[in-house]
Amino acid sequence: MALIREFIEDYRGKISHFQHLAEVCAYQCESALKRQGLRVLVTSRAKRLDSLASKVEDRAQEKNYQSIEEIYEDIVDLAGVRIALFFPQDQREVDQFIRSNFTVESVKDFPEALGHPGAYPKQFLGYVGRHYRLYLKPESLPPEERYLANYVIEVQVGTVLMHAWAEVEHDLVYKSTGGFLSQDEYAILDELNGLMYEGEMALERLQTAVKKRVTTEHHPFSNHYELAAYLHEQKRRLLPGPDCRFSIGRTDVLFQFLKMIGLNSVPALRPILQSCSFNPEDDPLSQQIVNHLLLSDPNLYTEYDQARTMVGAYDPFGTPYETVSFFSEEGGLGPFMRSWIAVEQALGESLHQALAGEPSDLVLAPHVYESLKQAQNLRNQILFGCKPPSEQELDRGADFLGGFLDFLRTEEAEPGVPAGKSLKA
Repeated sequence: MALIREFIEDYRGKISHFQHLAEVCAYQCESALKRQGLRVLVTSRAKRLDSLASKVEDRAQEKNYQSIEEIYEDIVDLAGVRIALFFPQDQREVDQFIRSNFTVESVKDFPEALGHPGAYPKQFLGYVGRHYRLYLKPESLPPEERYLANYVIEVQVGTVLMHAWAEVEHDLVYKSTGGFLSQDEYAILDELNGLMYEGEMALERLQTAVKKRVTTEHHPFSNHYELAAYLHEQKRRLLPGPDCRFSIGRTDVLFQFLKMIGLNSVPALRPILQSCSFNPEDDPLSQQIVNHLLLSDPNLYTEYDQARTMVGAYDPFGTPYETVSFFSEEGGLGPFMRSWIAVEQALGESLHQALAGEPSDLVLAPHVYESLKQAQNLRNQILFGCKPPSEQELDRGADFLGGFLDFLRTEEAEPGVPAGKSLKA
């Protein structure tokens, strides 16, 4: 008992650290999932002292702890995050997000195999969810906080209804009575669990009804959640397997962009999707849609910039950069983007085909290809990233693009640049 008291006092001094760890993880989850158009509630917590003390005392009988370090290694939910889904079918997208953005150590699905029926024979399965033990990725953190990547976090994923039922059962059965309830109390909890299952089935029907309305009606999407529902449904139709790693990407900016240019409906979007790839190795679907539209009409860069900054101004998860126009002179953004757009206008689809390694009438010398590829990466970071490239990178990119444009103007038929691809200044 002395060791447990010593551990609890040590944890008391570190609880703010674990709270911050959980908050950082929750922020990464909530910002990304909501931007993708998934309806979720995300909460976080550091384990409470009373709950932790009770858990350690129970486990000490089996584990026979010899040091504080052993206890810390054994208790994996000191920092916890809960992702509650509105719709059960969104579990696949959340699983894909977690595996792509965190270092996952282990996954545990509930309910576990039934081997201990207990005093009351349940009619329903009880809690259904998936728990992850994971670590933050160092590259997702600012340098001063990369130490957080050394600490394990437990992330619980389940539906809103199932999490609510689990809270009731856990507090009543384990915290209040030590696991001893009457037959009537167990029966009522089991009945409530059955109601949760009925509620989840109703939520699935509701989600199906929403998808059907969005897909069959020709009205504009009302919000980015409806746009996301349509895109996710196309993804599930083409990639039905549970292990799909293809991302939809951000739908909030895409929705605003489509709305501004009058393409925010299924009939308008359907032909664009036919030109998109659902290969997991390719760009997220939202980026492919934007790129298709910008390539077809470079003048739409202005509308996309306005949509991006408009969303950034009100996005609770946005960064200051997302409110800055990429045509501004700040940090070298404007000169680079104007040069890139001029190159796109000069070479058209041939440029993107060549950079993608596809058949193209544009033949590039290796060093030119590498420089254009680097410039394309800078362009993508500006359009779709949360922070801009460095001013030095943009200045070098703008200098190269400026020289390349001069070459196009004066050397139409030179080797490496096909005739008919010159820029008309």
